[in-house]
Amino acid sequence: MKDLRDRIAGALYGVAIGDALGAPLEFMSKDEIARKHGRVTEMIGGGWLNVKPGEVTDDTQMTLAVAEGIVANPDDPIQEIGARFIEWVKSGPKDIGGTCNMSIRGAATRSHQEAPNEEKWIEASKYTCETNRGRSGGNGALMRTVYPGLYYEGQLEAVAAAASIAQMTHWDEKSTEACILYTGMIQLITGSNNDSGAWLHVNRTLKGSEYKLEPRKDVEPTGYVIDSFKCALHSLATTETFEEAIIEAANLGGDADTIAAITGGLAGAIYGYKEIPERWIQSLDPKTRAQLDRLIDAAVTNREDE
Repeated sequence: MKDLRDRIAGALYGVAIGDALGAPLEFMSKDEIARKHGRVTEMIGGGWLNVKPGEVTDDTQMTLAVAEGIVANPDDPIQEIGARFIEWVKSGPKDIGGTCNMSIRGAATRSHQEAPNEEKWIEASKYTCETNRGRSGGNGALMRTVYPGLYYEGQLEAVAAAASIAQMTHWDEKSTEACILYTGMIQLITGSNNDSGAWLHVNRTLKGSEYKLEPRKDVEPTGYVIDSFKCALHSLATTETFEEAIIEAANLGGDADTIAAITGGLAGAIYGYKEIPERWIQSLDPKTRAQLDRLIDAAVTNREDE
């Protein structure tokens, strides 16, 4: 049996671990990874971003911004999250997706306040979609959507928050649907007191959607939200531990950091924090670990108090 804290900590750390393991492999094909590295199982660093071993990227940074915003104002987190997005963009991060970048900058210019309201975010998100000729279905919203499922006690509250947060940057039906499914699974899994129940929640949540928890021969590790989500589910379906799932996801290549981060949130919730290899946890920056631990405490406290 796994308790609530173990599953919540596993999910949040899972995102960061997956991000860091996959970052050096981003934009490489599966065959290129095999030729250059064999099968990557450690935090090697490098890649096109020249990350240090264990260094996280925008996947984790935006996830943390979402989490901090929710903790600051759980009932209406959009402005708090948005202020953190804008501050993050101004800091000059190593990597930021085009859709996220355009929407965040657009929201900032639409408001004379430091924290645009939800209306301004929707305006910016819709404009980004229109400017990109309707293409706003990248995985940049899905990669950051774990925390609503960790923090909120009610599933409806969690998925409603996830949808609103996703639409701050991605005005796309498929993106929003994926975020709702993902958050719904995370919320239910973390409340499970046994592993069979956790897996049951995954399959029940996906029922009726285009997603299945199954091995796939046609996985395409692209940045398109449907492809990324299918890769994450494939990685879960073909493995039996947290470590195996993250390694499988990262070694698919393509948008490796984001796919491994998405996988990490689900795998961490299912298998729990205690199943994450200690060497991977210790590879993360101490400041990142401290922030993760604080946000885990906040989520556990809120769930237990409800």
